Amino acid sequence: MDEIISVDIGHLINEEDKLNFISPSDFNAFETKYGNIFEDFQTSLREKKSSLTLSFEEECSIPHVKSLAKNIAAKYESVLVLGIGGSALGARAIIHYLKGPLYNLIKQEHPRLFILDNLDPVLVKHYEAAIDIAKTLIIYVSKSGSTPETAALFIYFYNKFKAAGGDTADIVICCDPGDNGINHIAKSLGCNLLHIPHNLPGRYSVLSSVGFLPTEIVGIDSKQLLEGAQIMHQSIIDAKPQQNALFALGVSLFELALKGKSIHALFNYSSLLSEFGLWFVQLWAESLGKKQSLESDIVNAGTTPLTSLGATDQHSILQLFKEGPVDKVFGFIKISDVTEEITLPNEFSTEKEYFYFAGHTMQEQLHTEQLATEMSLVKDGKPCYSITLKDVTPKSLGGLFYFFEALVVFTASLWRVNPYDQPGVEEGKNITYSLMGRQDYNHGKAKYEQDVAKYNAERIIYKILAK
Repeated sequence: MDEIISVDIGHLINEEDKLNFISPSDFNAFETKYGNIFEDFQTSLREKKSSLTLSFEEECSIPHVKSLAKNIAAKYESVLVLGIGGSALGARAIIHYLKGPLYNLIKQEHPRLFILDNLDPVLVKHYEAAIDIAKTLIIYVSKSGSTPETAALFIYFYNKFKAAGGDTADIVICCDPGDNGINHIAKSLGCNLLHIPHNLPGRYSVLSSVGFLPTEIVGIDSKQLLEGAQIMHQSIIDAKPQQNALFALGVSLFELALKGKSIHALFNYSSLLSEFGLWFVQLWAESLGKKQSLESDIVNAGTTPLTSLGATDQHSILQLFKEGPVDKVFGFIKISDVTEEITLPNEFSTEKEYFYFAGHTMQEQLHTEQLATEMSLVKDGKPCYSITLKDVTPKSLGGLFYFFEALVVFTASLWRVNPYDQPGVEEGKNITYSLMGRQDYNHGKAKYEQDVAKYNAERIIYKILAK
């Protein structure tokens, strides 16, 4: 069978240091301790009762997405995706991994594709300067349709597109089905409308039209992403707990959290994975960081995710990882086979600091540095796991997406929290809606204005003046 991903959890386990690692005896007892929870999780996947499996129902939409992407590519020189959080991070991670960080700078047959995920006016103006709006197709992604940042961006760029003579029927809106503003707008424009499965939260939507349409526009086969996810799905539901990578890693991370490892740092040893790291941060944080359990007990669950890039961040945050607080578990992701390999020539052979590079490859050096970093951390009592991707293909990436989505949902069952909601985000949204004058939130405006006045009165400000 073709292996697309391997997972190594061996250095989360240590017989001598039971304070910072898991002992072999404890690890061997995990099947008895957590096996029933995992089997229930496997059953939910097998019987397609889990929201994760909604992505597989999206396969039937791929032919339409491919056709739409082909029409867009034939008509427009650029595409501007407007989204935030899960509506942007997944698509960006796919394109970054499979097309590289300089995609828009390389001349090719497919349109340039920009993803704008912040309403910073300076950034918006930079994007506007980079595109010819009349030749740029707008894709507006908002699961709820009411996300204020993305709504503001759409209002602005829709106005610019319309003023430039753009065909508003070509616009693509991607959202939940429902009787709400975003669906009303799509109907009034007569534009392209793609619906996200209702029970598939935005941060899990990368394997849906949210990720598939941008992917297809730049020439990536989205069906292969789903094939990789299906391979991973089958592996998760088939393997018994002690032979199951997801079970082994999930229960180990949970037990290490109970030992005080409150930070989950993911070290990606390829620049192609830098955007995947940001996708991971949102998925892990919003899914597991919960105040209340399913039984409404106060649990303050979850661990704080960090993402780092190897080898770059060996020269920034590694010093703290090595000698700072002992509160972290580390994950490493690397790629086994890359198509672009570079062998270093023999130059400056009289200098010992340079001669030893001759004949070695950059990928070899990158992997050596990853191994050295991981070994160094383990030696200092820092638990580490590693994941190796076979290659730079949609299938490997699709498997990786699904593995982490499933890992998060299973881990949430250990914490006894809901991995699909984000109640901690809602209060800030409500305050924004009210202060910005949204009609159905006006009832709270006076109270929030009082809160703002009180908050401002409590500030202690030091002003730095130029002489």
